[in-house]
Amino acid sequence: MGMSEYMLKHDDTDVIVFTVNTDYYNVNHLEILDTVFNPINETVDNITQIALFNGWLADRCIPNSREGAERLKSKYNIQDIKQLMILMHGLSLSDHYWIDRKPYNNKWKDINLYENRYDNIVGNILFDKHFKLVKNIQSYGNRSPDITTIGNLKKYWFYNEFDKINYLVKSGSKFDFQEPFNEFYAHLLLKELNFKHTPYTLEKINNEFFSVCPCISDMDNEMVSAIDIIRRYGITKDYNGFVSIGQKNGCIGFEHEVNKMIILDYFIDNIDRHWYNFGIMRDTRTGSWNGLIPIYDNGYSLWNKDYINSKIISESMSFSDNNEECMKYVTIGNYINKMPDIVSIFDQAFEKYENKTRKEEIRKGIKEKIFLIENFIGVP
Repeated sequence: MGMSEYMLKHDDTDVIVFTVNTDYYNVNHLEILDTVFNPINETVDNITQIALFNGWLADRCIPNSREGAERLKSKYNIQDIKQLMILMHGLSLSDHYWIDRKPYNNKWKDINLYENRYDNIVGNILFDKHFKLVKNIQSYGNRSPDITTIGNLKKYWFYNEFDKINYLVKSGSKFDFQEPFNEFYAHLLLKELNFKHTPYTLEKINNEFFSVCPCISDMDNEMVSAIDIIRRYGITKDYNGFVSIGQKNGCIGFEHEVNKMIILDYFIDNIDRHWYNFGIMRDTRTGSWNGLIPIYDNGYSLWNKDYINSKIISESMSFSDNNEECMKYVTIGNYINKMPDIVSIFDQAFEKYENKTRKEEIRKGIKEKIFLIENFIGVP
């Protein structure tokens, strides 16, 4: 069994030195060097810290269930996606963490993906089963944000030379290809409600529709998922635990930001607000918290991948068993005085949706749900 030593860094700060066995790429030893940007709990024993860090590293990789994952492993001749993630320095367009190897002479300014261009080879392999290499795989660059962009749907990053912004392009699922339209619908609804959120556009590329959003993080601000807050602070996985930790870390109006996210999920029947799909924004230099991540990733909504029935109470993965129950934490009148015209918003968002039968069924379901929402929240 081979052993290799690596350094988890945040910008140019040494955070954790760790050792992995090169057969399974599991961490078997670590030492915490920094307390500000350390992503795991410092109060637990070392064995638990190692388990937490192994989980953190595993979650930094695309899942094996992602379409194209097996192609990627075959092209790079690897057994584990984690191996490739570490080889590519664990770089991301969500945060400022990265992984260095001895002699530890790389610098953040030379390696980060915000200021330096990256190769699209990983994205191309994952996204296009017909993609063919034009040169040996080792001839390509060794930095890619696509290896650390989690989730099951096909997606890839690209840098727009015109506006100097990184964009995430995400496809729909094969069942009904509805997710990009759902993202656009949620964006239009959030805009109407004047809730802070990540904007999404709807684009057609090679006869397929995609949702496109700008990178949320930058050189000054990064994303920390709610699941990573649990790993770091050991909070309870519930509404009060999450809101309390945000307030304790100085996020003004944090409860209201969380409540708006709950309202959206109830309105659109979002069944995918798990603890990887929300979190906090953090200052990359001081580590201070700046509030909730602008609401993002709303694709699994509007009865996505399911039969349309407005009377079914949609499940929740955030703070209760279902989205209606989550609303017990919210006084709706504090945020909405008048019901938005969600049917018109839907018509705008789904104008180009090509499954006309399903579009009409969703539209009917939305019209039926309006009455349920109005009865539940008492909004005129």
